[in-house]
Amino acid sequence: MKRGDLDTSMSDYLVDHLQRRIFSGEIPVGSWLRHAALAEEFDVSRTPVREALHVLNARGIVTIVPNRGARVNGLSGQDIRELGAVRAELEGFAAELAAAHITDRQLERLREGWQKYEQKASTGAGSAASRDRAHRLWADANQAFHGLVLEASGNRFLGDSIADISRRLPRNSAFAAYAGSTRLLKQNSEEHHAIVEALASGDAAAARAAMTRHLRSATETMARWSEARQREHLSQTN
Repeated sequence: MKRGDLDTSMSDYLVDHLQRRIFSGEIPVGSWLRHAALAEEFDVSRTPVREALHVLNARGIVTIVPNRGARVNGLSGQDIRELGAVRAELEGFAAELAAAHITDRQLERLREGWQKYEQKASTGAGSAASRDRAHRLWADANQAFHGLVLEASGNRFLGDSIADISRRLPRNSAFAAYAGSTRLLKQNSEEHHAIVEALASGDAAAARAAMTRHLRSATETMARWSEARQREHLSQTN
């Protein structure tokens, strides 16, 4: 792999990693991200760090200040709710289209994916030491599930719109709110199951309603969790 490819791969990793840490509250709103400190922490040159911070700046998650670094803006609960509402409608439409176009093979893959998702989601309530690994397992299963529904919809322009929202509000950000709660993980898995059943029956209205309900629920859980973490951080700094 060429050096430029390595830098691009690392910058993508840094974007995902830093964004998740900001949303989880591990990196508090108002704090500073310094190029040198990040390069040392991840044992990389400043090039991928600089590229990652420019991406986060474009998404409004940080603000780059020349000669100082990047100040963390984060997303407010209202930001999360507004972005989540748009995603819910877009993916609800994708599910509606998928109900009419999904093939037997896609449906089989979706069922298999949901079963794997359920198995992996159940590992997400472990200790803090295992949480990062659990997040990766959960994220892969969740991404595959939603990606397959979008694939079955057959509308690539819809995919472009969903991808734009996901750049601002990563699909798997909700894991931070679910981790440590078996109840929430089970609820999330049951919502996925309802989507599968609606698609299997060919009920477009039910599929859209199930997907929209699922994403609105996830968004509200994430927004409340984010607001709680921000209040906690404020109380600690005052």
